[in-house]
Amino acid sequence: MNSGQLLILIGLTTLTASEHHRTHTTFSGRSSREPRAVRDDGSGDTLDACCPVTPPRKVCAKGDAICIPANYSKFDLPNETRTVVNVGIDIKDIPKIDDQEYSITLNAFFVVRWTDERMIIDQEKMDQILKRGESADSWIPVDVSFIKEFWLPDAEILNLKEFKTLDVLSKLEGLWLNRNFEIMYAVATRITFICPMTFNSFPLDIQVCRFQVGSFNYDVTKMIFKDEFIADEKQIRSVLDYFIDINKLSEKDQTYFALTGNYSVAGFELTLRRKVSHYIITYYLPSGMFVIVSWISFLVPPDIVPGRMTLLVTVFLVLVNIFNTITTNIPKAEGLTAIEAWVIVCVLFVFGALIEYAGLLLKMKLAATRPCKGTSRENSLLLNGKMPDEKKWLRGISRRKQREDISHARLDILFLLLFPLFFLIFNLIYWLGFLYGPCSHCTSDDETKPIYNVEY
Repeated sequence: MNSGQLLILIGLTTLTASEHHRTHTTFSGRSSREPRAVRDDGSGDTLDACCPVTPPRKVCAKGDAICIPANYSKFDLPNETRTVVNVGIDIKDIPKIDDQEYSITLNAFFVVRWTDERMIIDQEKMDQILKRGESADSWIPVDVSFIKEFWLPDAEILNLKEFKTLDVLSKLEGLWLNRNFEIMYAVATRITFICPMTFNSFPLDIQVCRFQVGSFNYDVTKMIFKDEFIADEKQIRSVLDYFIDINKLSEKDQTYFALTGNYSVAGFELTLRRKVSHYIITYYLPSGMFVIVSWISFLVPPDIVPGRMTLLVTVFLVLVNIFNTITTNIPKAEGLTAIEAWVIVCVLFVFGALIEYAGLLLKMKLAATRPCKGTSRENSLLLNGKMPDEKKWLRGISRRKQREDISHARLDILFLLLFPLFFLIFNLIYWLGFLYGPCSHCTSDDETKPIYNVEY
């Protein structure tokens, strides 16, 4: 091998080594042959030093006045014993009560307040934040995104159908804190919940609905729900068919039993009293007047069949039409509703007047088919072939017809006295029974408490 060939061989060897070095070098300029720095995170896995894990950090709001420590866990309850959660429903409007789906819709502010002493609060900086004249315990508004850093109650609304938050440019919600480690969160909502309703007394019915909020996971040993406030029914705007009363839940309704134990709930009891004036004017008064009109038929002579029959049949058909209209429009019940029972009785009264008149017609028809009977002297004259005096004969027939007319008139007068009396007794039993009788669902405290304040 000469010197030229030796130089060519050395050059090829150098070029190959250079290419091999470049192909094994990373984009950062470090050779793959160099050892990588690793660290142990304590779990047995090794982590690359180039991808460090961010350590927990303290999150603060309002400068450093309110902070969440680095070791804060939003998956743990704030208290080791029992956590108290206060709930308030500030009802602004009740836009809908659905009798068909047994649901109630509320427009309200859903307010939740609890205490979390794991926060770090600088009392001196809190004094600087508060304006002059403000109470030391005043609520301080905080950006609502700060709520993501806190533990939140797992609130559940019993019999909930829909929970919708309202927004304009953004969701209508707010977050407030104070120096006593209390957190208050409020959100504008439209809540629809199920209320078991019974309509056997419609439209004289009273519905009692319970709105209950509790924990989904934690029983009474770990979490207690209390009322922040009870909404004032006088401040609620509603153009519905009901008068509204809002009361605190009874003691027995502040807990409920589930599979894993007893759970605490807070909320209110909503009593709905239907406005009866519309139904009295639309249904009760006309149907009652039609019954009274049917009594006029007792003053019409029985032999005037078209006038008396037309009156009774027309009133009967009108009441049947009212009954069909009512059954189409009212909510469904297990049996007859109060208004259906009223109209049925009215129909029966008119039907009774028709039956009375049918009895009179039958009596008149039977009397017309019987042969005329004269006196014994007139009958003896007929047997001897002699004709009785015509005037006396006609006088006898006239007296018999007069007696029949008197009998028919007395029967009409009897029914004219009995029907109003029976209708008056029915009204006393009906209105006293439905308005002042015992109601099994009026209040949760006393199931036999009568109703004395039905409003019109």
